[in-house]
Amino acid sequence: MAICRLVLVVTAISTGWASQIAAQEFDSSVVRAVAPGVLHRRVVVTAGPWHVNVLEIDLRQAGVSIRGVRAHDSFGGRETVSSMAARYKGPGKVAGAVNGDFFNIRATGESENNVVIEGQFWKGVKTTDSPYDTFDTIHSQFGMDWRNHPFIERFEFEGSMTRPDKRVVNLDALNFWPDSSAFVLYTAAFGDSTPGDSTRRHPLAVSLQSAGERGDTLLFQVAGKPRQGWSLPLAGGGALLAGGKRRSELRVLASRAGLIRVVPHLAPDRGRMRTVVGGWPRLIVHGLSVAAQADSLEGTFPRFSSERHPRTGVGFSADSSRLFLIAVDGRRESDSGMSLVELARLMLDLGVYEGMNFDGGGSTTMVVDGQVVNSPSDKTGERAVGSGLLVVVDAPQHAPGKPASKSLRRN
Repeated sequence: MAICRLVLVVTAISTGWASQIAAQEFDSSVVRAVAPGVLHRRVVVTAGPWHVNVLEIDLRQAGVSIRGVRAHDSFGGRETVSSMAARYKGPGKVAGAVNGDFFNIRATGESENNVVIEGQFWKGVKTTDSPYDTFDTIHSQFGMDWRNHPFIERFEFEGSMTRPDKRVVNLDALNFWPDSSAFVLYTAAFGDSTPGDSTRRHPLAVSLQSAGERGDTLLFQVAGKPRQGWSLPLAGGGALLAGGKRRSELRVLASRAGLIRVVPHLAPDRGRMRTVVGGWPRLIVHGLSVAAQADSLEGTFPRFSSERHPRTGVGFSADSSRLFLIAVDGRRESDSGMSLVELARLMLDLGVYEGMNFDGGGSTTMVVDGQVVNSPSDKTGERAVGSGLLVVVDAPQHAPGKPASKSLRRN
């Protein structure tokens, strides 16, 4: 579809930060300052018809941080994005938020991909935990390090454990059971206890007592004897579960006194991550759209990739200084939604150099200053989702004022 381009120059606002974007031909566009370093833009394109909300964040602005959050701060469960933003109690104030990863909508609300929240691993997988992929794969994920540098990678969990005898053992997952011959660490982030034995494989299990942390390293001591089964309490620190051929490794470990050292990390290694939130799939790579290849690259399917749906996306500029959070409404006569190719084109027009898709459909939600600013497509209104991404600003907020630019309309 041919889309003409029109350059919109946004007047410099009181943050001292001006923005220039090449935008799709639009019927109206309104931009306002939400907080120092944070702009909210509304764009209407009748040719779609599209209603788009964009948060543009200056990652160089002092006091700005991007933080992942789970529903009710728990491993499972569901909660609306507006509720996640409202209950934030950390330093600073939530200037904006969007929904995050795909999640188990039928039961647990568990996120499908790796989860890192404020530097803590909540879930680690080598293959995405999704029933919808056309082939087993790992999805693209968005991450932020502690220097406010953004990344989009197909991160794989590669945890390692050093036994008391100094032998290193590889972990297959964290807080997730991938198959019958796995070696897995469960931590208190998962909940009160390890899950039930849905596989009926009766893995060997041993409880762990936390002995603190040293940088990236988690320290444990064996607390008890190995036994078959699940549902071990996790309040003391964690548990190790092993199945199949790896049971013998767990027996040896449990027989040795001393510290067990666990280092959870991701490949590719991008340093210590503050936040990792999954999605599906990657849309922009080095300033070029790969959306048309999503089905073959990441296992999406035409009903999801080619049809128009509400969409949530994330991307950042070539110099990694500007982050874009995007919400596209859909499933109404006035809002058609976008295909992945159309969303990628929008991202390029906004100035995105690396971009990906988050969960969409009825999950698509954007919150600005505590208010839902888009139109969620579920008939019941805002959907309870599994995770979100918060834009937190420590600096004093701007008082609500006039938009940074007036609505523009074609003749």
